[in-house]
Amino acid sequence: MSMRYDLNPPAENVIETFEKACRDLGLKVHQGSLAKYPECIHWHLTISRQKGTLEGTWWSTNHTLWIEIRPNRKADWMEPVVKALVEKF
Repeated sequence: MSMRYDLNPPAENVIETFEKACRDLGLKVHQGSLAKYPECIHWHLTISRQKGTLEGTWWSTNHTLWIEIRPNRKADWMEPVVKALVEKF
């Protein structure tokens, strides 16, 4: 079962602010989209040479930002990263 963490997005520059926060934590940021959420921005967040992919989604239509850990993509580095992002947002 996936673990979703809802974040409190800033009023402006959500994409830039989220991507910078991720890069500041040492993450590689790969931007895409999800058919399930039209007009959303979806990220795969990784760390070089380490297993695991953390997912992030910004759905501007609902002003909703979240990160998600999927069981098949989970890695040890994610817990401190999730904690840092939850604290930032």
